[in-house]
Amino acid sequence: MLISIVWSLVLALHLLCMAYWVGGAFYCLQLRRATRLLEPAQATTVLLQSYSRYLRALWHVVPLAFITGIALFVRAGGHLPWPYHLMSFCGVMMAIAFLTMFFGPLKTARRAIRPQPQTFVSLHRRTAIMLFWGIIAVLSGSFGHGF
Repeated sequence: MLISIVWSLVLALHLLCMAYWVGGAFYCLQLRRATRLLEPAQATTVLLQSYSRYLRALWHVVPLAFITGIALFVRAGGHLPWPYHLMSFCGVMMAIAFLTMFFGPLKTARRAIRPQPQTFVSLHRRTAIMLFWGIIAVLSGSFGHGF
């Protein structure tokens, strides 16, 4: 009984990590539309602060998601249906998108005195790619679950 509770908590932690990861990407994309109402200097500040905080939090969320995902994979013995393998591939693609965002356009934007709009376009594109892979991961995880 205790073991099933522990594994349920591991699964819950994994799902919470993914909810933050995918939900935060969706939020950042929606924030882009909301900042169009602001003056350019204010919009730049809001976008830069939002992306900085979201991506800094992902430094904790991504490893935790990978650790819990690998633990769940090992618990199942690695013999899982193909949707779970697709889900893990999507997680790797999301991690690559995260790292390229953090070390690419975000680093450029944080170092610039006045970040160029093209930098934020690059951030938004990579966020959209990360959101795409996240949605595919959620769908593949739900397809793999047999009711």
